[in-house]
Amino acid sequence: MVMLTPALRALKQVYPESNLTLLLRPRVADLMQTHPYVDTCLVDNKTEGRYRSVKNLVRQLRDKVFDIAVVLHPTSFRNALLPFLARVPIRVGTNVAGRGMLLTGSCKDDTRIHEVHRYLRVLKLLNIDALPSFLEFWHTDADRQFVERLLRAEGIVPDDRIVALNLGTTWATKRWDVANFANLIQRITRLLPEIKIVLVGSSEEEELAKALPISLSFINLVGKTEILQLGALLERCEVCVTCDSGPMHIAAAVGTPTVAFFGPTSPIRHQPHGTGHTVIEKPVSCRPCYKQMCHRQDAPHLCMKEIGAAEVMEALESKLRQKTCAA
Repeated sequence: MVMLTPALRALKQVYPESNLTLLLRPRVADLMQTHPYVDTCLVDNKTEGRYRSVKNLVRQLRDKVFDIAVVLHPTSFRNALLPFLARVPIRVGTNVAGRGMLLTGSCKDDTRIHEVHRYLRVLKLLNIDALPSFLEFWHTDADRQFVERLLRAEGIVPDDRIVALNLGTTWATKRWDVANFANLIQRITRLLPEIKIVLVGSSEEEELAKALPISLSFINLVGKTEILQLGALLERCEVCVTCDSGPMHIAAAVGTPTVAFFGPTSPIRHQPHGTGHTVIEKPVSCRPCYKQMCHRQDAPHLCMKEIGAAEVMEALESKLRQKTCAA
């Protein structure tokens, strides 16, 4: 959703008087309800069975009488079928798995470019050339105030320097072992005692945070922020250390430099968008595999295990020095 923003911004700039409706899943509905370039959200619950949910959505699309359907999902056949059945006059998207027959304009997909530009390629079918392609996040001053109160309650004052550690991600194969994070926290505490370490993430990562030794020095804010508040928290941090994840993209969107680990996914497609980020990856022969379960028998999760705490610490120190020099 964060990486869609340049495409949504470009559509709204070209069609400023339009009603831009976003068809999305329930998981991200709350996030996109307040998006600055989205007027309406249409939630696809998929809870009524495949046939009935398609039928109900098609009816809703017809009732709204859309002029253009921009199918930004690069591979979903269903997402191209819906506007076709709803008889939306102009339908554009990538031609994958036979979707081209459902679209009035299509282009080949390209997985050799960043996802931001993968979405923007579709807009060229409408003669929209969207540059610059910077990210945005739409947290508010109220979210910033909430974060300041949260930090103050943990003894952090405005002048304190903070580093965020994001422990989790949706795929287990993309995770860096908790023991490595523990090693990194020890190194930060020893070498940079002035730095405050804050753990960030959703409630789904609470078990990962609990797995860290309680003797370590950190502030655990995992599960204590909603997603827009997480943007405000990451904005307050000097650096975010993270695997390939949603919080990584949020950090990039709010302008916080990241040290990002990549294993089964490709940084060409998914690295933090923009400048000032460091990607750590290893030349393991089977990557990128895009598997949610590691298939290696000899050395499972080798691509992530090869990343060591010492090199992460070196990258983090470099980022903090750059911040100090800039200040």
